[in-house]
Amino acid sequence: MKNFLLLCAGVGFLASAAIAQDAMPGSVEELMNDLASTNPLLHAIFMDHMDEAREVNAKFQAGDEEVALTAASEIFRKYGQAALSAASDASAIEVLKRAGDVFDALGDHYPRGCMEFVRNDISSQALNIPSVNEAYRQYQEAERVAYEDGKLRKPIPRMEIADMYQVVTEDLGETKAERQTLLHPENVLAIELCAILRKKVNISAVREPLRGQYARANLTSNK
Repeated sequence: MKNFLLLCAGVGFLASAAIAQDAMPGSVEELMNDLASTNPLLHAIFMDHMDEAREVNAKFQAGDEEVALTAASEIFRKYGQAALSAASDASAIEVLKRAGDVFDALGDHYPRGCMEFVRNDISSQALNIPSVNEAYRQYQEAERVAYEDGKLRKPIPRMEIADMYQVVTEDLGETKAERQTLLHPENVLAIELCAILRKKVNISAVREPLRGQYARANLTSNK
């Protein structure tokens, strides 16, 4: 089970030291118990679609880890992205605020973790730092709330790329040099990269009428 959770890091899974004691090893209940403590968003999605969760677990138990990972990714894209893109302004904005807290904690204690966070692959080294762990858990919970908020809402049109560019450059003050840096992050110190990434989620600097749109666009841009 731990191997599968590690493989699923790209869709938000995260391995945990906690092992459920009340679930049969290899059962979908064991998977769900692990997810409940490691990723509230994926747990909520699977809870809403248990038949598909059982299929994913069956593929893993049959030894098809890559197939199981692909299936889990498809479930996330099908249900998770749709719900997040329909989340209310308030819940979407809260996710970005919490993301900012994660970048702040990583910048203070584990700068190289900023890129891990962007890639949905935050490491155990980062999460062993109490302030990072707490900020990340709060971020995960905000994501779950946004999913629950958006899953029954009608689709909301995504912010146009041109409008996003205007927000990033005018409201957030991102420079051409910083955009180039994000294309080649290996060429800059981790602490500098953290500062650039933190700027992109500084939702309080965005004009109030555009905050919800910008936040929603960011919820699915790196999933």
